[in-house]
Amino acid sequence: MITLNDIVQDIGNTFSDYKICFSRMDVPSDVALPKSWEQFGLALEGSPVYPQGWKSFSSEFPSVISLLNDSLLGTVLMLGDSIELVYVFHDVNGFYYYVGGVPVEGGATDNGEFKHLPARFQDFYRDVHNGYTFFPARSMGPQSLGDQSRVSNLVDEEDDSFAERWITVFSNGGGDYVAVDGDKDNDTEGLIWWHEDPMVPELGIDIFEVMDTWMATFLEDTKPRDELIAKLR
Repeated sequence: MITLNDIVQDIGNTFSDYKICFSRMDVPSDVALPKSWEQFGLALEGSPVYPQGWKSFSSEFPSVISLLNDSLLGTVLMLGDSIELVYVFHDVNGFYYYVGGVPVEGGATDNGEFKHLPARFQDFYRDVHNGYTFFPARSMGPQSLGDQSRVSNLVDEEDDSFAERWITVFSNGGGDYVAVDGDKDNDTEGLIWWHEDPMVPELGIDIFEVMDTWMATFLEDTKPRDELIAKLR
């Protein structure tokens, strides 16, 4: 049997090095929130609340949207070196968390790598999050711009020029990456770079289809919200 206090305590233990805001009232007056984040919280009545930008990606991330609708227990704000939104879930092992960064705007969109990402992926960073990944591994979700790298930096070969154009956008946490060709203008096409077979990437994949499938598989043991709320009550 779990309670709302159990959720609060686990969040406090997990994010002990950060200031956690459980409601808008907890947010310092000098902290500006993205408009779509203002309704965050752990309220268990009604439907879960999460940034509206996700809804425009129902075709790209259907499994993720389904998980948010069916299993999200709420969101809290995490303040540290940056402002991030923490998503709260529960699986067979207990609570787990995904963390999303503030959507990019202004000068951040002039970042050299950002301009080389597919247009639809740029939309995700502008409208939803600058990265949405499993905590604390920073994997199993779209990487933040700061965590992206060129695949050539990962290749342990004398000649890595073949991978210079490839930008990582998703890590599976085990050394493998979904990447896009920074010189290619395509909204969905990319590749999987396998660390055990670095010279033979899997080309021509749909990046959104692969990311959504990998995330769905990784999170398949997540418990439905209704089941957990019944226990909370």
